[in-house]
Amino acid sequence: MFTQEIAIDLGTANTLIIHNNKIVIDQPSIVAIERSTGKPIAVGEQAKHMQGKTHEDIKTIRPLKDGVIADFHASEHMIKEFIKQIPGIKGKLIQPALRIVICIPSGITEVEKRAVRDSAQKVNAKEVRLIYEPMQPLLGWV
Repeated sequence: MFTQEIAIDLGTANTLIIHNNKIVIDQPSIVAIERSTGKPIAVGEQAKHMQGKTHEDIKTIRPLKDGVIADFHASEHMIKEFIKQIPGIKGKLIQPALRIVICIPSGITEVEKRAVRDSAQKVNAKEVRLIYEPMQPLLGWV
């Protein structure tokens, strides 16, 4: 099976995804959720535009707090939707397996690490590697 490699910087304000050495996703880390069902309905820019302008049954949340996952379900949905938008991956009938590197804050707990890893594994990740933010510049991305 074909494998794609991506790097993700899950930020409290924005999420970046790098694919083929280019930033292909730079979107606000926001999810719009239907209050009555809890179902996510939009992510990123689309969800940001809904902030304060939507029906009271829709709320917008930031699933990350201080660089770590505060809402597992919303984070998982956001990551999945952003990955679907990656050129070269979007529109494929069969989603490729992914090798994912995710940048995490250096003060993250083991439980928070597990939440990040679990979120990534739910989006067809064959392999997930976590790196600490201080290492990010040494690796040459973002």
